[in-house]
Amino acid sequence: MDVSLLHWIGLIGIGLITGSVVGLTGASGVVVVVPLLSVLMGFSVHEAIGTSLFVDVITPLFVAWSYYKSGNVNLKSGLWLAAGSIIGAQIGASFANVSLSSNQMGIGFVVMMFVMAVAMWRKSKLPTKPKVESTTIQPMTAKTIFMSLGIGLLLGIMSGLFGAGGGMAFLITLILVLKYPTHKAIGTSSLIMSLTAASGTIGYAAHGNVNFSSGLFVAAGSILGGLLTARLANKVSEKTLEKLISGVFVGLGVLMIFTSNFK
Repeated sequence: MDVSLLHWIGLIGIGLITGSVVGLTGASGVVVVVPLLSVLMGFSVHEAIGTSLFVDVITPLFVAWSYYKSGNVNLKSGLWLAAGSIIGAQIGASFANVSLSSNQMGIGFVVMMFVMAVAMWRKSKLPTKPKVESTTIQPMTAKTIFMSLGIGLLLGIMSGLFGAGGGMAFLITLILVLKYPTHKAIGTSSLIMSLTAASGTIGYAAHGNVNFSSGLFVAAGSILGGLLTARLANKVSEKTLEKLISGVFVGLGVLMIFTSNFK
């Protein structure tokens, strides 16, 4: 088989794995794309991050749409979180090419994923409270607006610098701070992640660190994987979903440990 054909097939395969992670967790596909593009495809870490952010613009939109059709997207309460993250991503991306080494990025990936795994597993063990949909999401006050804007800014900076962590942290913030149900948090975090990734992609593209053609092939596979997994996730219980998310984060953390030889 032609080497170039294998290359494109490999990119689509990476996309399938990425989309499955995004659809199941609402987390950024960067945590899958970056190590695989770097280790298997020979991308530099900065080009891998820039390209993966481009994929993160496309894939989460399809995942968010799947959740939206099930009534599980609510951006109104998360609007300030999104606004802060878009600004922060530009700030982070502008420093990423000169501020962080590959080893620092790898360490950041692993630490973030294990922290999120522990937080989500802990939540899955808490007693289930009676669910009243109209009062589940935290009402927006001046305090929550300021808090959401600040958290979004910090998460956006982190996403721009590391190219990862934004989606996972958005998910946890929506659940623990704004009191979103898990399904609605996943759908909404997917939409916020797409907006944040678009901002970060612009920053990396300005330095020539986005491979758009490869990104399109990864995105094609990730859209399929994301849509299939999102349908499954919408049908399982909150507690089961939280445990699955925790397990995925642990698996990704282990993957990063064994594939952290960034160029």
